[in-house]
Amino acid sequence: MKIKDLFSKKSFKYGSYSIIITAVVIAVIILVNILLGMSNLPKWLRFDITQNKMFSISQQSIDLVKNLEKEVEIFILAPESSYSYLPVTEALDQYVVHGNGKVIGPRYVDLDKDPTFISKNFDPDRVSGISAGDIIVRCGSNIRVLSNHDFMEIAYDYYGGAHVTGLKIEQAFTSAIKSVTSDEANTVYFVSGHGEYRSDDLSQIKSALSLNNYDIKDTTLTGPVPEDADILFFPSPTADLLGSELENLLVYLEKGGDAIFLFDVQNSLQDLPNFNEVFSRYNLQLNYDLVHEFTQANYLKENWMIRPMVYMSDVTKNLNPDQLFIYLPMCRSVSVLNVEKQNLEISILFGTTDDSTSIDLNSGMQRFGSFHLGALADLEIGGTTHSRIALIGNCTFITDEFMSELGSNGSRYILSMLNWMQDRKDEIMILAKSLAQPPLNMSQQSRIFVFILLIAVIPLIIIGAGLFVWIRRKNL
Repeated sequence: MKIKDLFSKKSFKYGSYSIIITAVVIAVIILVNILLGMSNLPKWLRFDITQNKMFSISQQSIDLVKNLEKEVEIFILAPESSYSYLPVTEALDQYVVHGNGKVIGPRYVDLDKDPTFISKNFDPDRVSGISAGDIIVRCGSNIRVLSNHDFMEIAYDYYGGAHVTGLKIEQAFTSAIKSVTSDEANTVYFVSGHGEYRSDDLSQIKSALSLNNYDIKDTTLTGPVPEDADILFFPSPTADLLGSELENLLVYLEKGGDAIFLFDVQNSLQDLPNFNEVFSRYNLQLNYDLVHEFTQANYLKENWMIRPMVYMSDVTKNLNPDQLFIYLPMCRSVSVLNVEKQNLEISILFGTTDDSTSIDLNSGMQRFGSFHLGALADLEIGGTTHSRIALIGNCTFITDEFMSELGSNGSRYILSMLNWMQDRKDEIMILAKSLAQPPLNMSQQSRIFVFILLIAVIPLIIIGAGLFVWIRRKNL
């Protein structure tokens, strides 16, 4: 047989086609593997086909990290081999990719192998309570610590059981990056001298404030309020202000100072006229009573463990109260005085339903109706100067013991109050990614169409294509 005849045979021709196609496929596979081996390409070439983009970050977050002027470091306090929280690592990859070199990390740190890492690299006062598995976001001396709880949206049922309803991974990281790169720093003074909790007694709320760039200090009102005080914090006073303390507090507030007052139900019969003198300047009054809630959906097990109604205000508008609800145990009520004052704006924060009672602890008199459990007041002092206070008839909800049992949502409300008072505006609003699986709703006509398509049309197309190829090959 001649060589020319060999090359002209059909079998050689189609065999050559097969070799060429095989070579092309192998070359493509090699090229794809080379490209995928490049460091950042797999992070760029990604497709999130989930309905709510569960594994993607929003354009708002992308714009934030693209425009960073300072470097942000991210540390994961766990061995890389054992950290398996995929949604977190997926999100971090995107922050790094879009950060144009300003987002560095994540760096994995095994605290068992390097137990002094935290003490060597961070201010111990700002990372108290940190544990393995937490994530540290740092920019200069500013840090923010995130735990797994910060990545989850938790709802509580009627019996107090916790359920994860969504993921807040992007919300947590974007907030942390925005916080540590901000130049804002405010000082909160915990006031003592009237039976209040000290800052060290409320370690969880103290840690939450520190991690949001608030400096925490302690003071008394025996002298003038410190010049660097941005906010005074009164956690559960049980005794009244002295005359000199009242004067020092009023001087501070009249200069545009802000304050948060949290009062538990008193065990003594001592009234607090000097505190109420302060509140009257803002048309508010603290009552000496105990409130019970009788609407079943608004209390937990006992009528005094109230799940309050949360009213829309500058404090609550970014908190999604339907999911981020709290319990207030053993509450006293707050009243709004019917006195007309200019340049004063009052917002109700917490309240009860109409099916509630209030028992006066002095007279035993019982009242029925809805009651305010917390209120906000914004008094314009002059020009752009404002004095803002928050008055809440409960403090137990932010104690360590209570938050350990029923969640730390209370700290979110306190932080939002502080941010409102200091005009810290969070322009970036990111909603949690819901874990709910919505049902696929189809009409009867659509169901029939899909049934025919899957059971008849697609199988017939596959069979027809197979027969066509088989017949063609048979006739070669």
